[in-house]
Amino acid sequence: MKQVRLIERALPVKALSGEGAREKAIRHGHISTLHVWWARRPLTVSRAAVFASLLPADAMDEVGFEKFVANLCRWEVHDGDPAGRYLLEQARALIRKYYPDGPPKVLDPFAGGGSIPLEALRLGCEAHAVEYNPVAYLILKATIEYPQRYGLPPSFLPRGRGRELAADVRRWGEWVLAQARRELQAFYPPGPGGETVVAYIWSRTIRCPNPNCGAEIPLFRQFWLARKPGKKVALQPVVDRRPPLPPACGGLGGRVDFVVLEGRALEAAMNGGFDPGEGTVARANARCLVCHTAAADKYVRQEAKEGRMGHRLVALVTTHGKGSGRNYHLARPEDREAFEKAARRLAELQKQPSPWPGGLPWVPEEPMDQDNPNIVSGRGYGIKQWHELFNPRQLLALVTFGRWVREAIRAVQQETGDPDYAKAVGTYLAFAVDKLAAFDCVLTRWLNHREGICPLFSGHHISMSWDYVEANPLSVGTGSWEEPIRSSFENICNSGNIKQKGKIPAGGTVRHASATQLPYADNTFDAVITDPPYFDNVPYADLSDFFYVWLKRTVGDLYPEAFRWELTPKDEEAVVNPARFGGGKQGEAVARRHYERLMGEAFREMHRVLKPEGIALVMFTHRSTAAWESLIRSLLSAGLYPTASWAVHTEFEGSTHQTGKGAVRSTILMACRKRQQNGIGWYHQIRDELAAVVRERLGRFWQAGLRGADFFISAIGPAVGVFGRYERVLRPDGREVDVGDLLDEVRALAADYALERLGRDLGLVDAPTRFYVLWRWAYGGEVLEFDEANKLAKSLGAELDELGERYRLIKRQKETVALPDFLTRLKDDALSRPVHRAIEDGKLGELPLIDALHLALFFWRRGGRQELTSLLAVGGFAEEDHPFWRVAQALYEVEREAAGLAEEATALGQMLPAQASLVREAKGVTEAGRQLRLEFD
Repeated sequence: MKQVRLIERALPVKALSGEGAREKAIRHGHISTLHVWWARRPLTVSRAAVFASLLPADAMDEVGFEKFVANLCRWEVHDGDPAGRYLLEQARALIRKYYPDGPPKVLDPFAGGGSIPLEALRLGCEAHAVEYNPVAYLILKATIEYPQRYGLPPSFLPRGRGRELAADVRRWGEWVLAQARRELQAFYPPGPGGETVVAYIWSRTIRCPNPNCGAEIPLFRQFWLARKPGKKVALQPVVDRRPPLPPACGGLGGRVDFVVLEGRALEAAMNGGFDPGEGTVARANARCLVCHTAAADKYVRQEAKEGRMGHRLVALVTTHGKGSGRNYHLARPEDREAFEKAARRLAELQKQPSPWPGGLPWVPEEPMDQDNPNIVSGRGYGIKQWHELFNPRQLLALVTFGRWVREAIRAVQQETGDPDYAKAVGTYLAFAVDKLAAFDCVLTRWLNHREGICPLFSGHHISMSWDYVEANPLSVGTGSWEEPIRSSFENICNSGNIKQKGKIPAGGTVRHASATQLPYADNTFDAVITDPPYFDNVPYADLSDFFYVWLKRTVGDLYPEAFRWELTPKDEEAVVNPARFGGGKQGEAVARRHYERLMGEAFREMHRVLKPEGIALVMFTHRSTAAWESLIRSLLSAGLYPTASWAVHTEFEGSTHQTGKGAVRSTILMACRKRQQNGIGWYHQIRDELAAVVRERLGRFWQAGLRGADFFISAIGPAVGVFGRYERVLRPDGREVDVGDLLDEVRALAADYALERLGRDLGLVDAPTRFYVLWRWAYGGEVLEFDEANKLAKSLGAELDELGERYRLIKRQKETVALPDFLTRLKDDALSRPVHRAIEDGKLGELPLIDALHLALFFWRRGGRQELTSLLAVGGFAEEDHPFWRVAQALYEVEREAAGLAEEATALGQMLPAQASLVREAKGVTEAGRQLRLEFD
């Protein structure tokens, strides 16, 4: 009989959720600052997953385990801290106790940014990381291998390796900066008064489409430069409307210039009607400030595609020195001349022999995907090659730093006689070039609330930026060369101090391979712990091409196994990317099948290399039921099934890619075993067990604070644990129960449980009301994709089409569904039609409770107390214990903190305290007072 592991018995979900969410906001010294990688799992949660997956359940009692893990899995716990080292040594001692023959072997076949293998190392395991993407492969080398091999003081290193990697990266990073500064300084002149220029504010430009104008339109999203408490600075356009000129001379000849305003001057301008928050372009639709002509998005894109979109240097951001704040000035002629000089210098260099391996072009001429909407080249702007994401001075800076990185690698090898060590140092320096590129391209933005640069990858996409920021790499702070060198130094120190002399003999190994073909023998690993791609959440290969084209130039020849391709390999990437298969619904269907096939192969490989008694732990999160269907179908087909699952908050609430359309903040940790029982399960026999298990776990998750969309997905793991013990589950008539059927059942169980907890007898009210309350609880005021809204309706015994056509409760637009609040509904002729009809026909009592409540809120908001009491009387709601009031209370509880629902929540919060008096007045309404009319002001 298999020994139950701690992960199958308990996990301190609440404590880990707090730490996981907190860690997402940490930057100083975190591995996420080493190099961009998307959707990394928190280190603290990864540590808990590894520890709990390896130890038997009887290693400690449940209370002691939860307390110990809650203390162990905090960001502050590391070997560099005495208290942290003590906790880690306790954890390592426990692991050694249960693995006396040597460190347990842990594999992550989708290793990505390295959180899981790094924490396996920290706990004394033999960590193995496999990664298909070349960029992630290098990140793993720099996270898992190099700090352990070279990152310790000389006294801890084997003979002949008496050097400190962190110190050498910093030393050679400073050397590269010194060499590059000599070549580049003339192209970055000091600002007014000798101040250091930190950044340059640029605007893209197009010509006005009005043939009688033709003025240059500077494209700005908005004009704020600083918008912080106590500091407000903005650019104000100054329009010069010159007298009309002959058409041959360009029409009006008008021009837009700028002034920098702050203090009283800005206040006076705003009082005079200037709004710095209103720019000249939104969603590619622009307007001319000279003649006020609109330039539609089609025109703007066509101008860009034809090469007629320009750019204009508008302002400088300067500083007196570190910590002295930011100052703003208009760009001067000498600033524009310096830029032109840089462009000429780049053109000269491109005539010389290439400094890159294999004679690669000086700048990345590799093609960009023209059909992928996730990246700017697929959005119709005519961008075709990767170098087009940079202006000439940015390209000059990048190729200059890149050249000197290659020289540094040669110098390190000459100094040490160790090519592998030179390769390690060079990799961190190459990462600094990558980070420079992410902060210094034409798609970055100025963050006026922080007075800093927002890098390219603030989300899971590469989007157009109309006004952009050019960083000064020779300055200090964000966007400079010094910043990534400092980050590398800190990361090497933090990762390198894991391995203390004589205490952790195990190391880490990174392989460039596919999870569908693992390079390991059968039954090798004690645990396989992974965070696989989340369906369509991140197009990893498409995004990482941005870095791949630079890494190929700086260190590609040092990693021939990973840089054999023009761009990152994509054929066997396990993501749902419809653009790769022609787009549209057909492309999406093919992409889903592709994902499911690859995930199935990967899980079968995990099954093969996992020891018979081992744990496979899968972390997954996605709001879409379709994503979960694909994952679970792949998991079960591989012979793995969950024995326990836990929902842990891991997403930072402010994340730009975690907002809207029912975003979830939790990751589900599913502990899986190899299926031993391959028989048939009968659905009518296991359904009661399924309901009992799901309800028991939902109770735990509710107590842990899970709500909304996270609560729905938390129910999936426990259900699949029951379902997955069988090879097939059949109905009495022999029909197989599909994964989709199971998830429908899970949704219904979760919905019923949530309604029970939200208010007494809420599960007994009409279906439209249940739907409205549950949507608000789970998704607030967000818009949902049709499929998700439809599944929510079905879980409550409702039909989405009926909710839209008969009850007019929802509003559908193509593939999305919105749930309007009371005011939007009743002010819309189409949406309010059922309410009007009920009033005219005298059938208010037959309305769904949500319709009656919306009508009551409408009357309350406009001060129609008499109309409201008449409604209560006619509708039969003149009892304080009527479900009408329980629905109102439940809605208020879920809406008062939800975004976008302030109007409805405010009305509910005002009306509910008056419940007793309203009911009393309703009971005294005469027959004459029962006549209602619905009219709008």
